[in-house]
Amino acid sequence: MPELTVPILCVGLLSLLCCGAVGDETGHPVEEFGRELPVIRDLDVGGTMAARVVGEKLYSIGSGRMRVFDISSPGDPRLISTLEGVPNGRQIELAGGIAYITARENGVFIVDVSDDETPKLLCHYDPIEVATGVDVSGDVLFIACRSHGVELVDVRDPARPRHLGTARTGEAQSVVVRNGYAYTGVWGSGELVVVDVRNPRRPEIASRTRLDGYGDGVTVRGDYVFIATGHHARLSEGSFNKPGDEGFGRGHGLEIFDISDPAQPVFVSRIKMPRFYRIGMDMWGVKIAGDYAFVHDTYNGVFVINIADPANPRFVAHRQLPYIDRKGDHLPAPVGNLALARDYIYVCGAWSDLHVVEAEGLALPEAREPDTPPVIPPFEPREVEGFRVYTTAGQVRGVDFVGDIAVVASGADGIHVVRVWPEFERLHHYPTEGFAMDVATHGRLALVAEDKGGLSIWRMEDDHSLVQVGRYRQGSRVIRNVFIPPGGKYAALTVTLSRLDIIDFSDPAQPVSVLQDSGHGFVYQVVRQLREERYLYVNWQIDGIFAYDLYGGPTPTAAGETYPHRIGHGALLLDDALLVFDWSGIVPIAPGEQRPPQDIERIRADGQRPRGAPYLCGDEVYLASRTTGDITVLDFADMNAPTIVDRYNIPGNPGALAFHDGSLAIANGYEGLWVKDID
Repeated sequence: MPELTVPILCVGLLSLLCCGAVGDETGHPVEEFGRELPVIRDLDVGGTMAARVVGEKLYSIGSGRMRVFDISSPGDPRLISTLEGVPNGRQIELAGGIAYITARENGVFIVDVSDDETPKLLCHYDPIEVATGVDVSGDVLFIACRSHGVELVDVRDPARPRHLGTARTGEAQSVVVRNGYAYTGVWGSGELVVVDVRNPRRPEIASRTRLDGYGDGVTVRGDYVFIATGHHARLSEGSFNKPGDEGFGRGHGLEIFDISDPAQPVFVSRIKMPRFYRIGMDMWGVKIAGDYAFVHDTYNGVFVINIADPANPRFVAHRQLPYIDRKGDHLPAPVGNLALARDYIYVCGAWSDLHVVEAEGLALPEAREPDTPPVIPPFEPREVEGFRVYTTAGQVRGVDFVGDIAVVASGADGIHVVRVWPEFERLHHYPTEGFAMDVATHGRLALVAEDKGGLSIWRMEDDHSLVQVGRYRQGSRVIRNVFIPPGGKYAALTVTLSRLDIIDFSDPAQPVSVLQDSGHGFVYQVVRQLREERYLYVNWQIDGIFAYDLYGGPTPTAAGETYPHRIGHGALLLDDALLVFDWSGIVPIAPGEQRPPQDIERIRADGQRPRGAPYLCGDEVYLASRTTGDITVLDFADMNAPTIVDRYNIPGNPGALAFHDGSLAIANGYEGLWVKDID
């Protein structure tokens, strides 16, 4: 393929790069990518993220709704029904009259579509992390949960799904399952990861294969797997992900592997789309019908590729969506996904509409291949020596203590009040409006992040029962995490994935917001200590670490950007140093430090680079990794030479830690509450 010339556009405060090939008015050279396909109709339903065709029905998600269309006349879809209350939908799959919809931070919606005119929500499932990709094989639902890998769920009763296990693949965005193997496109590491799921309670990684781009959408046909990639070319030498690097923006393409032996995929071929980079709306996928692969590549649009000879793929057609103005940018409307019917492609414009594109002689309905699904074996409890385990019907996401009594945030199973010593005893149980995502206590008060239910505030009575005394909402947004900094007047809330809200709960019956911030990407972490007993640090995905002055005035204020560089997720304050636990080691950020992370000397612990969310217990730091199950204990008696004093791996997703009376309590996801004596 000849070199493509690219223009560069600046994209607002995020300073993101957006590139596209120069050619006709669509931005693509026609001679390079085949004929341009016409958009013959827009369905006037607004932004659409994904769609799926089953028989003569088209199912779409977008703008908070699931819609069902009659496509008995494929070029003229007719709306049959609409189901409200499906926010932020990402992907949709159907099996046996059931629709499974991933909705990122909003979890998974399971919908009965056996009657297309009256779809009914059966269940709102709480996945182990942000839900992106989805597939179904027999009685097992597979959810690509971003950095947590692929979650396997028992859906023999779709109204009552049950967690089975997790495949720790890395940052999974999409997943497809055939004959006992799951294939997933892994994002940051740029890999095709194959998982043996024949025992869905004990999935095992079968193979990892490097890609020339960030992995995402996957499709299997016969002995071949097709995977769409994007962002940067991972196989480039040296640096690849900075402007000016040879691999920058060159990861967009379709890669084909022979999977006759799933444990040893064999590279067959790849074909490249135009160079491009922009984050924030970045997903790529592929559907196969007949001799053609249909690739959706967000801003680059849709490409039709002849794969009759998998070793020699070639472009035959393309379609980029029209340019639109959005938040000061002039960009092609990004494609979120697509679905296929005979002679038509239903293109999901994430910011525009559901578009009907004519593809005569190319498009056919996508046919699902025969599949031998995994068989779910009987449940066998898992134990790790030294731990006592308390299980619930939900996912234990948070734990804190009022005296010796634990208040447990248990996802879809609400709030549990538990006596922990000498044995576990459930004292009380309370349902919540949404998933109980996190809990923090102060005195006799317990603040519970209830997802779509906002923040509830409870007071513990003498008999250890809880009485709700207040509630705080931020509109319809979900509240995911709550942290009460020292001082006990304010609480820091993580709202959706990308908003910070600090509230004053001095009057628990009337909590009020005193500071809100957003626009810096995801909230990676609220640091759990204060500097100088007043400054709260927040690690943001894009813009680095910001300080918020809680007690320097009558109300909290934003003290400004403290460390203006993107850096690892976990951080804590120890003495005068802000320690960030990055993939490359521990980065100490002294007051006033402005150098980029690569210019700061890393601290290693016994020569290693432990990662996870950090929690301070005396002179020791506990790191909990929800993605790997690792708990690492570091002794920081010598700040410049910490040592690893303990490390263990446990099943589940160890999240929030709490320390009480010589014991460690771990909110360990669907494995329950795990307690270990540490003194």
